[in-house]
Amino acid sequence: MNQKSRRKSREWALRTLYQMDVSNCSFEQAFESAREPDSANAEDYAKHLCQGVINNRSIIDDEIAAISHGYALDRIAAVDLAILRVAMFEINHSTGIPPAVAIDEAVELGKKFSTEQSGAFINGILGAALRSKTQSKAVILDGKSLSAKIREQLKQRVAELGINPRLDVLMAANDPASVAYVKMKRKWGGQIGIGGELFAVDDSTTQSQLLEKIRELNANDEVHGVLIQHPLPKHLNESEALETLGANKDVDGITPQSLGRLTAGLEGFRCATPLGMMRILDEYNIECRGKNAVVVGRSVILGKPCALMLLERDATVTIAHSKTQNLPELCRTADILVAAVGKPEMIKGDWIKPGAVVLDAGYNKLEGRTTDVGDVEFESASKIASAITPVPGGVGPMTVAMLLSNVVLAAEAASKLSRVRAR
Repeated sequence: MNQKSRRKSREWALRTLYQMDVSNCSFEQAFESAREPDSANAEDYAKHLCQGVINNRSIIDDEIAAISHGYALDRIAAVDLAILRVAMFEINHSTGIPPAVAIDEAVELGKKFSTEQSGAFINGILGAALRSKTQSKAVILDGKSLSAKIREQLKQRVAELGINPRLDVLMAANDPASVAYVKMKRKWGGQIGIGGELFAVDDSTTQSQLLEKIRELNANDEVHGVLIQHPLPKHLNESEALETLGANKDVDGITPQSLGRLTAGLEGFRCATPLGMMRILDEYNIECRGKNAVVVGRSVILGKPCALMLLERDATVTIAHSKTQNLPELCRTADILVAAVGKPEMIKGDWIKPGAVVLDAGYNKLEGRTTDVGDVEFESASKIASAITPVPGGVGPMTVAMLLSNVVLAAEAASKLSRVRAR
């Protein structure tokens, strides 16, 4: 039976079960009423679906109720409930249909016969049902442990290097978040043998003084990397500062030169956060080639470079953002979903394709929560995804690890160059 005939069968079964619910008529009456021209090839499978749902209705309804987080069945629209029952029967019984196909078809039925929101709701319920059926949980992509592993490897490389890598930092003196971030970066750097100077920038610092300091660091061969911690004080032109920083010192990978080299596929330092996400994919043997990837976020330091890195790995990439139309529907096409939009828990579990890999780069404060939250609603998403990064403990620690990795790479390159010059 081909896909088109099966789709007709599902629609026929949907109309039949809906009529039985709302009109309280017999199966025979509803089935004939739902018949459409040129549907002979779909009749047998339509009857099979209807009889399967009718015979197993109480079991199916109990499962839907258990998964729908207390959402009473009588509050689910009759058409949505009919779609769910048909799909649940296909998932739970050997009908020869892969569960993921049954879910995709049910979502399309929801959008066709009900609403876009119904498609999202159906996707969430069926994805959770599939995960419950396979008795598997989403793999937690543990960036915290991976970061510690990488820093231990970097410590060994520094010990073998024979020189102490140096990372100098320019940061706003009066920005508490910057002070905290830089303190952590310098602490972790110190643990693996990376030193460096801290230059505080405040309201008295002029643009010319800032640029002169950057030029000085560019010219200092003892400085292997320079970090311009965002944001600088508002009266300073941060873009000009980044343009002044040499690409060979840009260990954060965010200057126009570094981003241009990424775009052109040339060697250079890559942006620390998306590079950390790629390293997570490598650690967990997650293949990108041929996969559909959706990156929600278009910043020049995260969304755009992440999309380019995924493209380098032969993924088919779509960049979306908070103003993208039909964003939930687009997200549900993603085998790999990257959340980098900066809006707390914007992406819900029912936006996610069952079995997708979710990388959450969000880091947000939310009133009433004791810990930071990501751009993805973790609790619901983890029931649908096959693998997901937590917040905190996912992408964040990897950002620092990749920054330090770039510093060590810069020091190794400088050491190699100095040996060549000494010959």
